[in-house]
Amino acid sequence: MKKSLRPVVYGILIIILAILIINFFNSTEIKNRMFPNTTFKKEVIEKIENKEISSLLLMEWTGSEDIVTLKNRADIDYILDSLAPLKFKKVSKLPDTSKETYYIIIKDQGKNLFSVSLYGSEYMIITDFIKSSIQQYEIANEFDLNEIKNFLENEQ
Repeated sequence: MKKSLRPVVYGILIIILAILIINFFNSTEIKNRMFPNTTFKKEVIEKIENKEISSLLLMEWTGSEDIVTLKNRADIDYILDSLAPLKFKKVSKLPDTSKETYYIIIKDQGKNLFSVSLYGSEYMIITDFIKSSIQQYEIANEFDLNEIKNFLENEQ
């Protein structure tokens, strides 16, 4: 009888261990350690401070694919300053979003430095061309997307 109970006990222990491991990785504290909070300033602006930004390309994903190129330093600073206060939570993947999407490409003398993809005012993907990395974020604070929308409408 003892031999026949051993597989059942091992099975129960494996199930309990699996539940504990799943709960461990689903806890908020572990997620925050694995996917720490950060800011747009830290992820982009601090990395380009030494470089001269020659232009920004702005595009709204509406199907028309109109591209606005900004070369005026005041306009470039306006866009970067509007994004600077953003706080992020890293996420492993973005939910399926069909919201308005905006793309911003930051260039230095014709070379792409960063690409920023805004999915509404909730999510952002930052591509760092220098380090060849892509990070996905949930925007953690309030963000007025109208600042970028209005700028695009006035420039077109």
